[in-house]
Amino acid sequence: MFRLVALSCLLVVSLVVSAEEAVAPSSPAKTASAEQSMDAESKAAENELKALEKTVKEPPATAASGTDEGVSENETTEGAETEAEQSGANVSQTSKPWIPEAKDYDWVQLTSGEWLKGEIKAMYKDSLEFDSDKLDLLNIDWKDVKYLKTPRRMQVNFEGHEPVTGVLQVSSDSVFISHDYSDEKFQRSDLVSLSPAGDRELDLWAIKFTLGLNVRKGNTDQVDYTSKFNAKRRTAKSRFISDYIGNISRTNAGEGGLIETINNNRLGASLDIYASRYFYYTPVFGEYYRDPFQNIDQRITAGVGVGYTLFDKPHLEWNINGGPAFVTTKYLSVLEGEERRVDAGALILSTDIDTEISPTLDFIFKYNIQAARADAGGYTHHIIATFESEITGRLDFDISAIWDRIGQPTENDSGETPASDDYRLVVGITYTY
Repeated sequence: MFRLVALSCLLVVSLVVSAEEAVAPSSPAKTASAEQSMDAESKAAENELKALEKTVKEPPATAASGTDEGVSENETTEGAETEAEQSGANVSQTSKPWIPEAKDYDWVQLTSGEWLKGEIKAMYKDSLEFDSDKLDLLNIDWKDVKYLKTPRRMQVNFEGHEPVTGVLQVSSDSVFISHDYSDEKFQRSDLVSLSPAGDRELDLWAIKFTLGLNVRKGNTDQVDYTSKFNAKRRTAKSRFISDYIGNISRTNAGEGGLIETINNNRLGASLDIYASRYFYYTPVFGEYYRDPFQNIDQRITAGVGVGYTLFDKPHLEWNINGGPAFVTTKYLSVLEGEERRVDAGALILSTDIDTEISPTLDFIFKYNIQAARADAGGYTHHIIATFESEITGRLDFDISAIWDRIGQPTENDSGETPASDDYRLVVGITYTY
């Protein structure tokens, strides 16, 4: 009996050992097979993803074949429209660039790819004046303009060509003008200037007005008033400029009233006609000046001249001009035997510099010289140097230094001779339209 039990136990142990030995060799084979299956599934999934990405990146078939199954409103190009699938294919999937349709606004694209919507005021001296509802009045370097499109009629001036009027479109190297007779194409490098064709007279004007006011009350009652005004009317071929500057100061006279201590006014105007990109002539210019404290009741100057642009850079413009003029001066009072009115010829020379120091700070310098007979004042000059710092798109903070000189002032009837030099520092706020 004992032997039978021992034999049974030995048999069971042998069966268990045999089963373990039989199972052990098959485990690595099964693991390798599972790993191969997983690798195959991963590669298949990766291939499917690559195929999907390739399909998404390809443009729609309709865009490549050119079939006209649907047209998106904002996918116009120069004389053509990008076609899209009726199923609503995304614009970004097309291979043609998006260009807005110019109907109610002018559009400008910068070289950075950004689009601006608004109104073109003018382009002169490689600077585009653009009025945006959100960004206000902008001065954009012409080299930064990649594309321009306007639904309005523009007057365009080209080098060596008469001005052309029509609907304007400018690309990186060409200018297209459409009008009633035909369509014309020009080289962008020949473009000198452009402006609205004058459907609205106000579109041709640019206006700046500066006001400075100082009021004192108390032990000293004083009122100082200074104003400057500049207006320009520009077409593609001409430019009209008008400048005014006035200074009035009153202080207390000791009895509650105010007595005038400063009162001078200067108003000038000129008309420039462009013969080329750099040369222009001035068929007429004039100036009115009054300063009772300089013994000048009025001085009127009128003449003709020519001008030339020395520098025409995006951030620097420098012009010189001059010519002969006729000057008539009326004095408030003179010594006995002297004439109150003096008429004389004169030579006028002037220069103006406009430079951008930074995106928000401009420097403007104007220098006017007049040479005439001694009884007409002799050598006189008017210098004004201005720093304009931008507050908003239309408002600037203005600081101007002014120097007026009359080389040979005329004595009044009391034998008093006014000082030759007047200096003023004007601080004010400038509004630009």
